[in-house]
Amino acid sequence: MKRALLLACALTLVPGCSYFSPESNQPPTAEITSISPATATEGQTVRFSGHGTDVDGEVVGYRWRSDIDGDLSRSSSFATDTLSAGNHAIYFMVQDNSDAWSTQVQGTVTVRATPPIPAVIDSFAAWPTNIRAGESVILSWEVSHATKVEVDQGIGVVPEFGTVEVIPDVTTTYVLTATGSSSTAAASVTIAVEPVRVLVMMPDRELTGYVRFSGYAPSGDVYVGDDQADRGIRGFLTYYISSIPDDAVVTRVIVDLSGYETPYDLPFPDLGCLSAFEHPYNSLQGEYRMPGLPGAIGEWCDFDQLDTPTESIAFRNALQDRVGESKFQFRLQFADMESDGDMTRDFLHWRDDQLPTLTVEYYPNRR
Repeated sequence: MKRALLLACALTLVPGCSYFSPESNQPPTAEITSISPATATEGQTVRFSGHGTDVDGEVVGYRWRSDIDGDLSRSSSFATDTLSAGNHAIYFMVQDNSDAWSTQVQGTVTVRATPPIPAVIDSFAAWPTNIRAGESVILSWEVSHATKVEVDQGIGVVPEFGTVEVIPDVTTTYVLTATGSSSTAAASVTIAVEPVRVLVMMPDRELTGYVRFSGYAPSGDVYVGDDQADRGIRGFLTYYISSIPDDAVVTRVIVDLSGYETPYDLPFPDLGCLSAFEHPYNSLQGEYRMPGLPGAIGEWCDFDQLDTPTESIAFRNALQDRVGESKFQFRLQFADMESDGDMTRDFLHWRDDQLPTLTVEYYPNRR
């Protein structure tokens, strides 16, 4: 209005106008209405409201400023949740229509830092928790607010949510550690592992020996092959198994024939492969011509194989079928031919203190 009068008269003599000197502009006045809440937590919304008055004009502009965060808003009222932690001095000014700014007025607001959220282990479990050696377990977990999650026993760093399969050999405790910005949490699970029982079985010398084609059947040492008259020789072995519980589960059988010697000519390869057949018997007499059970449960075709103790599934299955009985018996023979016809001794010999052994692994009861 003041500017309009000045332009109208413009220091000229216009009928109806007289010369006058304009009055100086009066700056506006600012007032903070509210800052709420006066104390907040970092990330919480704080609302600001203010207004201004101008005795010779009108308020057309606003400015809010923080001594920590700088300019905040150009509106009379606003809300924000981005204030930094600290004690803020808040300054508020208004502007009139003559571009004059008021003197700034001051308020305060305190923003507390957000308290750190501790790492939380929501769950850490194992299934199953009771196993037998060689069986697997699934570990599962869920963690919140962690910057790092680890599982010991060689598993290492893992995500906040996940699973892993483990196969502990012995009873084992697994510890999960969750590290957060200000704390560490830990949880553990224990897997009870039933150990496998191990039994090394030696043959019974009274029921172990060899039988010639002629019927000669001494006990003690074992010979397998042919003699200088090209007569076949077969070995027979008896193992007492009553020390294995009647309800045991046999998991492994390792057959060790490595204690042999070859005092004369070598039976490999002329006589073919050495084979084992399950063969129940009461005495050695007459067993050369008895067929035993069909189907070989073991076969060795050279000295390298014979020198290496070997896990045998067929022996395991045959022994499992005999669990609950008193004896497990089998015969050794060169099944391809009884003799190579060279009129020389070609045989394997196990002395009675170096007889083949069976290493049996088992669990004492079925589930």
